[in-house]
Amino acid sequence: MKRLVLLSCALAVSTSLACGSTSSETTVGPTPVRCGVSVSNSPRNFPHAGGGGSLAIAAARECSWSVSTQTAWISLANPVEGQGDATVKYTVARNPAATARSGVLSVGGQSAQVTQEAAPCTFDLDRRTFEFSGAQASGRVEVAAPGGCSWEASANVAWITIVAGSQGNGQGEVRFDVSANSTPSPRTGRLTVAGLEVTVRQLAAGAPGPPGPGDCTYAVEPPSAAVGSDQTDGTFAVLTDAPCEWTATSDAGWLAVVSGGSGSGAGEVSYRAAENTGSSSRTGRITVEDAVFTVVQDGRTPPPCDYGISPTSRSFGSGGGTGEIDVDAGLLCSWTAQSLDSWIHITSGSSGLGDGEVDYTVDPNSGAARTGTIRVAGHDFTVTQAADVVTISGDVDDVSGSCPETTFTVRNQPVRTTGATNFRGGSCQNHMREGEPVRVTGTVGGDGVLAASDVRFLDDD
Repeated sequence: MKRLVLLSCALAVSTSLACGSTSSETTVGPTPVRCGVSVSNSPRNFPHAGGGGSLAIAAARECSWSVSTQTAWISLANPVEGQGDATVKYTVARNPAATARSGVLSVGGQSAQVTQEAAPCTFDLDRRTFEFSGAQASGRVEVAAPGGCSWEASANVAWITIVAGSQGNGQGEVRFDVSANSTPSPRTGRLTVAGLEVTVRQLAAGAPGPPGPGDCTYAVEPPSAAVGSDQTDGTFAVLTDAPCEWTATSDAGWLAVVSGGSGSGAGEVSYRAAENTGSSSRTGRITVEDAVFTVVQDGRTPPPCDYGISPTSRSFGSGGGTGEIDVDAGLLCSWTAQSLDSWIHITSGSSGLGDGEVDYTVDPNSGAARTGTIRVAGHDFTVTQAADVVTISGDVDDVSGSCPETTFTVRNQPVRTTGATNFRGGSCQNHMREGEPVRVTGTVGGDGVLAASDVRFLDDD
């Protein structure tokens, strides 16, 4: 029995380290190739009006990808999933705030940042004039401005006192008091609100107020409307007592009073806001005596940007040269141009907005034929350049091969001939031999061999 146990141990030595020990075997297969995805974003920075951009995705044909964003003001166009190389377009909405912002587009493990400029600070007031009787009075001014835009309010006379809203940010309101006029003469003062002037007129002591607003109360319902960029019709009600007459006037050419331009007592005004073809919003007012109806109209969102270039390629000789690329883009579509090779230089048009042109130069080539790229607005422009033509003279050495396909050296320069080689002053079969003087013309390839286009046998007798 003891011999049997020993024999079992000997037989097991090839599969275990020792009798009684345990062992395991792990089979390692080839590591799967991970799909690499690269992303380029054009453009990366947008004006406050927004616009369209595109992601150029480079991936192997069998590699899948998907694009996503958590940024609410960036909208992706379909398709957002696919395989291999592709271009995904997106739209950046108008920035309503006076602060720059940034967002991110994600493609697998890659990310592309999008930045947008702040909206310019523009200010508007609902009232620019006030008229009061000689008695103590108060008034208010509504300020319209993008968020992030700071403003201040001040008075140029002591009898006007700002009681609220001496400074603000974005939309706001300024309230002020006017003290009683104890003088026998009317007076005029000014408020400066967000850099805009408001005129305040007050009658002399004891004088009655101006007709209309001094005797009647006017109001509009609703007090305002927000409309889209398309032509829009609407109405609002005028609220006042029956004896009170009124007229409705607009302060903006694009905002028209269609009907109800005047009336007595309660009534209705119909208005029309013309189409806004610009990218910025605008504000207009219809004044009914001392009541104001305000219309804020959106700017038109530009369509997604669609870029094109012409031509898409060009070939140059070994001496180099200059060229241009025409860029086709929407009015508010920004783009960039970049050379991907050191021997191609952009001389003008490295960036642009709307249609434009890229000018470039190509360096002389002192070596083999080559191909380069200029990337314009997400499109690749291909530059091909011929090899430098070389002529060398000397004696043939180290001949091998069978005519017309031979290899040899001339002054230590490897040379190759083919069926396309032109032989002059003799034939390949009769003259291609050691020590034969020749003059060879051709181009040097990437392997360092001179591909002969012409071989001339020289008579040195």
